[in-house]
Amino acid sequence: MSLISDTLGRLAGLLLRVALTLAGLVFAASLLVAGLLVMLFLLLRALLTGRKPAAMAAWQHYRQAAAQARQAPAFRSRHAAPSRRTEADVVDVQARDLPRD
Repeated sequence: MSLISDTLGRLAGLLLRVALTLAGLVFAASLLVAGLLVMLFLLLRALLTGRKPAAMAAWQHYRQAAAQARQAPAFRSRHAAPSRRTEADVVDVQARDLPRD
């Protein structure tokens, strides 16, 4: 009796493993197909409207900003004014304890 129940248990485990693997493959394939359909839709929309997709425009903007950052001086914006503060502008304060309510 033990031999039959062990064999059936192993067979059930194998069938469950195969079923879950197949379900995972179907899920992954459905995600791939959904992604491809979205890409196709965005491509067709871009072709019909004559405008670049938003993701491509954002990527190009990022690349242009990165290229400008490489050419600009380090840590200083071209539009930033130099600081005109002196030590006379700094005011020291005395710390005090706050009363508890």
